[in-house]
Amino acid sequence: MGLTAAARDGFGITELLWEKFTAGLPRKHECDYRNGTALTPGCRPPSMLIAAKRPVASKKADGRAVVSRAIARSPRSKRIAESTSGTREVLIREAMKLFADRAIGAVSLREIVQKAGQGNQSAIHYHFKDKQGLVDAVAEHVQQIFQPYYDAALADVRAADEAGTLGTEDLVTALVMPVVLVFHANETGRDAIRFLAKLASDGGDVGQSLLLSKSASYVIEIERLLAKRLPRKPREKLWLQMLLCLSSTLFGLTALGGLRFSPFGNNAPLYPGRRDELIRDYVHFVSRGVLGD
Repeated sequence: MGLTAAARDGFGITELLWEKFTAGLPRKHECDYRNGTALTPGCRPPSMLIAAKRPVASKKADGRAVVSRAIARSPRSKRIAESTSGTREVLIREAMKLFADRAIGAVSLREIVQKAGQGNQSAIHYHFKDKQGLVDAVAEHVQQIFQPYYDAALADVRAADEAGTLGTEDLVTALVMPVVLVFHANETGRDAIRFLAKLASDGGDVGQSLLLSKSASYVIEIERLLAKRLPRKPREKLWLQMLLCLSSTLFGLTALGGLRFSPFGNNAPLYPGRRDELIRDYVHFVSRGVLGD
């Protein structure tokens, strides 16, 4: 899914970003657990994984030896841990789909449990404590979907910055392209974008704060590089324009089906068969908003 030659014109590093993003996502980090502790950064131990401990002999005050009992790892406990982890992941995925389809407040916990194929109605309380805990977990899941795109974009942006070839429009492209690419990756990506849109519109202050916290480090880095190249633009104005740029991208993608047609030319479809060109022109459009006075 590469860009056409016409779509690459004027993009600077966008070609590098697009090719790297669409070449395939890096594999998930493999987690190594010992004694219940993740040795790989970013990994979390399964909630029911208990490391094997050998009985330790000790003595009471009267001199009698006692043996402290610990739960030893067994094939059965391993299956329980895997089942628990799998249940949690299914609940997160199904919740994301339902939240994406409707307002977060309109989805009941019972419906999520049923959709996930779980017979135990207390499954969500066991794994997430409450609905807000589940929403937080879904947001974390979406952030993990985005992270490979963020990492690849920042690597290319920094390389271009060091080479002196990084332009302002390249930075705006890097700002919105991860959102575009996640949306076009697969159905899970589309659910992720629609969930974020619902989180922004229906989540209130808590939802908006959660949304911004998950992308803060990436957006702040892009803002730093933009501010360096736009020294005369007030910083607060730049922040507003960047947030509006992201917001229009997020909500625009969720309404993409309605935007494919127009009242012009006898309701003819827009950009038929030219999605790359449509994306290019959209990036040019939002760039004008961020880079203009």
